[in-house]
Amino acid sequence: MKKEEFKQKTHQVIDELAETISRLEARAGEIADDAKEEYKEQLEKLRELRDSLSAKLDEYDMMADGKWDVVKESAGNFFASVAEAWKENYGKVADAFRKEPPQEN
Repeated sequence: MKKEEFKQKTHQVIDELAETISRLEARAGEIADDAKEEYKEQLEKLRELRDSLSAKLDEYDMMADGKWDVVKESAGNFFASVAEAWKENYGKVADAFRKEPPQEN
């Protein structure tokens, strides 16, 4: 993976994460009471993931092109682990919406 390709993909994932977080925050009122705590925890994990990815992008962005060749494999591995963590945490948040909301009398 080339440095510019990594930066482009990373920016795209950060943007998608930010959009997903915003949508989930807007729907927080739809969560059943028994799922709200787990929902908040998973949403916080998504925020941490976004922040971690952004920090890593800044770190790699400051790196000289010559050093990029040395770390590009770890950058690719980091990107893959972020994608996996995102899918896992997003799935858990989505499950909270599937639980039955409390019935109003």
